[in-house]
Amino acid sequence: MSSKSSRRAFISATVASFAWLITGGRAAATTPAISAGAPCKVKGKERTVDGVTFVCRNAKGKLVWRRKPGEATTKVITVRVLESAELELGKTKVVNAPAPNGGTTGVVLTRTSAGITALRVNCTHQGFPVGRVGAVLECELHGSRFNPETGAVINGPAARPLTRYDASETNGGIYVTVTSA
Repeated sequence: MSSKSSRRAFISATVASFAWLITGGRAAATTPAISAGAPCKVKGKERTVDGVTFVCRNAKGKLVWRRKPGEATTKVITVRVLESAELELGKTKVVNAPAPNGGTTGVVLTRTSAGITALRVNCTHQGFPVGRVGAVLECELHGSRFNPETGAVINGPAARPLTRYDASETNGGIYVTVTSA
């Protein structure tokens, strides 16, 4: 009987060791993972898992976890994108500006007699880049045309104007303010 009990202890210790290796040492007795729609027990109780907060709520007569709505935050970045001397009157340049949420966004800069206009480079029809063709900005994919001073649609298929950014010129540089949407 002693050999049977030592064999059982060996096997259970081996299985426990293997489970420990697979789970990285995290015991199964820890708080179970929560997901939206999973049942809960106490209405109004909150739990945070991996940075997401869940609240126990009554839905269709049952208590279930629901994701707690977060506050939308707007991020704003103002960055120097070009030297003033690099953009002549009536000319257009495409530059990349850092996006508030990471990466970059293309910006079309045009110097007019009224100042500098900064527009998003992506066509509002299907997001393809626009470029200066003659006196207008034109989408290379479907031919939508935009006014480089205002971003207004001259002819479609685009129906909405190009997104406009704030632009300023100080200390010999051109600055663009990009806001997260």
